[in-house]
Amino acid sequence: MERYVLRGGQWGYDRLKLLARMKRDETLELFRRAGVRPGMRCVDLGCGGGEGTFDLAVAAGPGGSVTGVDMDAEKLALARESARERGSGNVEFRAGNVNEWDEPDTCDFVYCRFLLQHLARPADLLRRMWAAVRAGGVIAVEDADFDGLFCDPANGGFDFYKTMYPEVCRLGGGDPTIGRKLYRYFGQAGIPGAQFRLAQGLAVTEDAKAIAPLTLEASADAITGAGLASADQVAAALAGLRAFAATPGTLCGDPRTFQVWARREAG
Repeated sequence: MERYVLRGGQWGYDRLKLLARMKRDETLELFRRAGVRPGMRCVDLGCGGGEGTFDLAVAAGPGGSVTGVDMDAEKLALARESARERGSGNVEFRAGNVNEWDEPDTCDFVYCRFLLQHLARPADLLRRMWAAVRAGGVIAVEDADFDGLFCDPANGGFDFYKTMYPEVCRLGGGDPTIGRKLYRYFGQAGIPGAQFRLAQGLAVTEDAKAIAPLTLEASADAITGAGLASADQVAAALAGLRAFAATPGTLCGDPRTFQVWARREAG
């Protein structure tokens, strides 16, 4: 059974907001290519704080609807408050375990972003996601391949992050290189006609480069708990990585993001 290795709650909510802002253009392009349109009934699995859910709600329009599903009650409470502030009347947030989620033939667009990397049985969820897609509807997935991480110039803190996060993800039952496997997993799940796109982000501003130390900090307890490093080693790596992110002229390459989608033929 997998174990989610990143810190949740308010801290995790704030980190996910920054990540969503960085990835927003890529996700909006996926929605466009996958054919999200007004009136669709959509679901966003592992929605976190709901930033992607809100963009999906805009695309679905007032005649459509979006349900965000997540296991973190604190993030969901913050997402509901954000929905009230935005006046997003076509959005619902629901607590749930994606490993138990099963709603056949109910949705026009079934989506998840950076979720499958944390699951021990990602193909099982893909099968249930595809079963939920009605005739003419679409399944779409985004996930990462952490082998794509790089920085310039070389930095010890970044190397620590590049080594430790993928390892603790594996130990938690996940797969930090799942992105490259999504196309194959679609086929294994019986999902025909998959299309795909690869995006590689490059962070040069301090704000964008902050994702690397934030992700390392978010996984610090899992790293020390697994015995991969001491708290002092994590703290030293974090200090070096934060200094690197704050230094003008340095850059970080994000994990590669693989986007895969498929449409169920109309009946």
